[in-house]
Amino acid sequence: MPLPPQYRLKPEDILELLHEINYEEDLDDAFEILTKRGLDFFNCTMTGVWLWQGEEFNPLAIKARTEIQETFLKGNALPVDFQLFIRKVTQGNSYIERKMMLYEIEDEANQQFKAWRATLREFKVRRIFCIPLLHFGQLLGVLLLFSDDPTSFKEGDVYWLEQLMPLLSSSVYEQQLRMAAVDREQALSLLLRGTEILVKAVSEEQLFAEAGEMAMEILYLEAGFFHMEKDGEWKIHSPFGRFKQSEEVWQEWLQRDKHVHFPHGYIPNEAPTLRILEEDEHKELPFPVERILIQPIKTYRGVVGELWLIDSKTRDIIHTQEILYAFVRMLSMALETIRQRKELEYLATTDRLTGIMNRQGFEQRILVEMARTLMRGSAFLFLLLDLDGFKKLNDTKGHPTGDLALSHVAEKLQKSVRREDIVARTGGDEFAVVLTDLKLSPDALNIMSRLRSNLDLEKYGLGISMGVAEFPAESKDYESLYKLSDHRLYLGKQRGKGNIVTENTYE
Repeated sequence: MPLPPQYRLKPEDILELLHEINYEEDLDDAFEILTKRGLDFFNCTMTGVWLWQGEEFNPLAIKARTEIQETFLKGNALPVDFQLFIRKVTQGNSYIERKMMLYEIEDEANQQFKAWRATLREFKVRRIFCIPLLHFGQLLGVLLLFSDDPTSFKEGDVYWLEQLMPLLSSSVYEQQLRMAAVDREQALSLLLRGTEILVKAVSEEQLFAEAGEMAMEILYLEAGFFHMEKDGEWKIHSPFGRFKQSEEVWQEWLQRDKHVHFPHGYIPNEAPTLRILEEDEHKELPFPVERILIQPIKTYRGVVGELWLIDSKTRDIIHTQEILYAFVRMLSMALETIRQRKELEYLATTDRLTGIMNRQGFEQRILVEMARTLMRGSAFLFLLLDLDGFKKLNDTKGHPTGDLALSHVAEKLQKSVRREDIVARTGGDEFAVVLTDLKLSPDALNIMSRLRSNLDLEKYGLGISMGVAEFPAESKDYESLYKLSDHRLYLGKQRGKGNIVTENTYE
């Protein structure tokens, strides 16, 4: 039962209330005490505290005299008209002098609670007293007191609320700072531990998979994906969180509105961008999506990708910017490390003149192919090719023409073999080719003859000779396989030009 008026709001009651609130470390528990005591202190039927989070008020603590009243307040968002109005009030509009506002339910001029008017009448609520929680002009939330007493919220109540609310607002602010500090400390700790994971990633696929899991853990996100540029084209990949669980649905959603999300000639975001989604934009998704935060991923080359973070307002990702920036910087450095390592590996294993593998790259690749061939129980042909008349071309036409001829051979060889075959320049005018899953046979000879014809060397006045060996029938290791092909190539050269030598047979 409410306390009699003569016993309400003694100074010691307010001090005791403040002491209890400040004693609580958990913000929810502190305001549970405030709302519970508020029912008696201010002769209310319902009390509630809503915190301003993101772009709306969310309930923190609700108390009421009856269960049905409490259920109503917890289950219904504050009226939109009221939310807009209170924002205007706290932004310092000149036509409003008092921050505390009293609403008479029967006053038709008060439109802020018109959406609740019928229900409040059923609860016999006559008055609503609104007290914004402000800290140096920053809106933290709002305390609402609902009363069925038309004489409630008199001068004495207002006096004590004016004394109480700044203290409560400071308490809210301090506890929010503490909570944010704890969250930030935990996130930074995870970020530091995660650094070791990301720098050990050996591929971009592994890096993005690890980064997606880290983003969920550090930033408390539900879903997201990476939008990366490669060879001038932007592609979506590496979904994480709830997107990974429902990949077909979100892929269909993105493809359907591709012209909206990713128009032709897509220009990436240079700075963090927040996109608010309309209701019809996400209604077919399996979970609510309120907004998307797009964080650019930058290296010294510029923006090379974007991290799309999905916010369903379970967490306010805007307030994790500091951690997010650190996370993306770390991700960018790890990505650049992988790409530089890959570029160095490419340069070390690629012939700069022709763009195909060099001897080092070929030796690495053929060892892998040998192991795979043995596992498949298959075979391959190792072809060593040497240009006939190349020295004469260099001497008469010059090295630039010779370089053009070498590039021409490399291009023709690549076009004449299958994707799974291997082509390399192993030195000077020497090339190596591996024809996978193929044994020596008349058909194989026909394939090699066609390959020779496809090279179209007549315009350079060149020919080509081949030495051929079969793995594993004729050799079990690379060194002896190479020596065997090289020996047969030498035999072919001795017998003339344009020979394909397999064992002691040539044409």
